[in-house]
Amino acid sequence: MRMLRIASRTGLALWVVTALVSVVALPAGAQDRERLFSELEITDRVLERARAVVEESGNERAAGELRFAFSLQERAKHLAMSDAALTDARQSVELTTRARQLAQRAVNIATQQAHLEQRAFLLLEHLDRALEQAAARGADAPTERAERLLALATRRLESARESVQEQRFREAITMVQETLKLLGNLGQPAPGRHLERMFENTRRLLERIEHETRDDERVAGILDRARNLITQAEGSYENGQPFAAERLLQQARELLLSAMRLTETPIDAARVDFLLEETASFVQDVAAQVRDAGSAEATRLIDNASRHLDRARELRAAGKLRQALEEARVARNLARRAAQVAGVEQLE
Repeated sequence: MRMLRIASRTGLALWVVTALVSVVALPAGAQDRERLFSELEITDRVLERARAVVEESGNERAAGELRFAFSLQERAKHLAMSDAALTDARQSVELTTRARQLAQRAVNIATQQAHLEQRAFLLLEHLDRALEQAAARGADAPTERAERLLALATRRLESARESVQEQRFREAITMVQETLKLLGNLGQPAPGRHLERMFENTRRLLERIEHETRDDERVAGILDRARNLITQAEGSYENGQPFAAERLLQQARELLLSAMRLTETPIDAARVDFLLEETASFVQDVAAQVRDAGSAEATRLIDNASRHLDRARELRAAGKLRQALEEARVARNLARRAAQVAGVEQLE
């Protein structure tokens, strides 16, 4: 809303400044005092309109330009109040003209910042969603490379947010764009065992949500669409189109996650603390059985689960409750996978 106010006010200010700057004309002689003071009055109005836009934008560079414009206008007024020499009148007009030009430049700078700010916020939201989706996909078949890329992308997201808070919008935009490319480098996973696990996990997620929301009419349509996508994915896989099947499964998973969010109660610290404690207990119990089973793959999965649990605790300490909850869910899913790979009993 703040950026929209700046943009609308800026549009008016740009029109006014441009129109008024163009009407300046040199007085015919020193006797044309009325015309000179009229030009000074117009510049005063231009400066006040520019001040409203610049102050709301908070841009220091624009504020500096505008301060200089005001100082030129004061000098122009001082000359206008002199002994009415022709030279003073000419200098006064030149100064007030320059003041208007600087006001327009200040408004332009503030306008550009408003657009950059809006773009930066939109890109941050895009990256946040992309990270959530990448983490969900990675939970199906985690690899060390994917874990490193996701960790790096998360750090860059936090750095970009800091840049936005410090109004370094271009820097934030560049950082987010590079991070989105980094996530793209994860590439499309290979078919086979990975896709079979995706089918298994997506069906399990559907069953879980069906059980938890059996009487909730709000999610019935969403679940129907998810079932349809899973059926289409099965058909694509049987027809030798694994990548098409994966895309359909990802769409189904996103629908199922949206259904979960729709029925979630508001997140509070007590709930997150309880889930973290419960998840920690589950991961520890599974870890003990997995290590006794001696499976290297299951051990790697449980180690990844522990890392996600540690990250969840860090996020909880930082007050980022929703992100902590998501990390805890990833940790729990990895622990389940470790138990399945090791062939041990899950303790949930």
